[in-house]
Amino acid sequence: MSGGHSTNGQIRFGRRGIRRMFEASSAKGFTLIEVMIVLAVTGLLFATTAALLAGKQNQTAFDQAIRQIQSQIQQNSNEVAIGFYPNVGNIKCTAGGSGPSISNATGTAQGANTGCIFLGKAMQFRLAGSGSEQFAVHTIAGLQKDGAGNDVSSLSSAKPKAVGPSSAEPNLPDGDSLGTLEQGLTTYRMWYNNGGGDRQINEVAFVSSLAPASGSTVISGSQQVLVVPVDDNAVNSELGKSRVEGIDAINSSLATSPVDPSGGVFICFVSGGTNQSALITIGNNGRQLGVTLDIKNNKTCDGLGV
Repeated sequence: MSGGHSTNGQIRFGRRGIRRMFEASSAKGFTLIEVMIVLAVTGLLFATTAALLAGKQNQTAFDQAIRQIQSQIQQNSNEVAIGFYPNVGNIKCTAGGSGPSISNATGTAQGANTGCIFLGKAMQFRLAGSGSEQFAVHTIAGLQKDGAGNDVSSLSSAKPKAVGPSSAEPNLPDGDSLGTLEQGLTTYRMWYNNGGGDRQINEVAFVSSLAPASGSTVISGSQQVLVVPVDDNAVNSELGKSRVEGIDAINSSLATSPVDPSGGVFICFVSGGTNQSALITIGNNGRQLGVTLDIKNNKTCDGLGV
C-alpha cells in the first residue's frame, strides 16, 4: 500500500480474491484491514461448513432413531405372529376362575404353564418418571380354554392379563422389557380412529386372533396378528403414565378395546435435532399387519409427507 491506495486494484471476495490479496501483499506484509477481511471470510466459510455438517449429522441421527423404533414395533408384531416368548424361567401361569393366575416360580420350563397361553405384547410409550423417553413392552397371557373346556377363540374369552405388577397385585413377577428412544427422539402423540373421532391412547397391543374352531376342530392357518389400541375409557388416556398404570389398563380394558380399528393406530415421533417428525401407522385392514412410516417437515406430524 502507498499513499493510502491499494496496489492490486479492486479486491474480490472468495478464494481467488484472497489469493490475489496474499500475492499483492506478500512482499510488503498485510495491513490490519486485510487481516480482518481474511479472518472474516475464513470464519464465514468455517461456520457455513460446520452448519452443513451438523445438519447432516442431525438428519442421519433422526433417520437412524426413527428406523430403529419402526423396526422394534414390527419385531414385536412378528414375535406375536410366531408365538415367540423368551421364558426367563421365573414365571408360573395357571388357569384361574377370573383369568390367568400368575406367580413367581423357579426353573419353570417352557410349556409348563398349563392352562395359560402367550397371547401377545403391548407397547407403552413415554413412561412417567423414567427420566428419558423410555417405552415398555408388556407381555400378555391368556386362558387356553374357556369355562366350558373349549379352546378360546376370541380375545374376550381369553381374559387377557399382563405379566407384571399391577395396582391390585403389586408383587407379581415382572415380565416387561424396557427400551429408550435414541438420538433425542420423543413421542409427541398416540391415537387411533375407528370411524369416529380420534381417541388418545398411550399403548398399543399386538395379540393373536386365536384360531377359530369348527366344532371341536381348530381351523388351521386361520390365525393372524391383531392390533388393539388399549383404550381404558379415561377422559385423558394420554402419554405419560407409569408402567403400573399401563398394566392396569391392559387388565381392565384390553378385552373390550376395539380390534383392528378401521382408521388404524398412529404414533407421532419428533426429531430432537431437526425440524421433522415421523408418523408411524399400524394396521392391517384385513391383510397382514403393517407398520408404515411417513416423514414430515414439521414437529406435529401434520400435512403431507415428504
